[in-house]
Amino acid sequence: MNSATLSPASGRLSGWAVRGGLVLARWGRRRAKRRTDRERLLQRMAAQAAAETALAERDAAHRATTFGLL
Repeated sequence: MNSATLSPASGRLSGWAVRGGLVLARWGRRRAKRRTDRERLLQRMAAQAAAETALAERDAAHRATTFGLL
């Protein structure tokens, strides 16, 4: 019977590969959850709309003050 001996580092390398795979799987699940979370998406859209409204108000106020200077 001819049995090949494994390198002492092979166990460590396989452990890193398994841990790395688990980390990637966990990251993928979190990313998928973020992408499909309806409430978070609605909150983000509302915040973006509020920011756009505030920016438009600021621009209008800025134009009003600079127009008076001319």
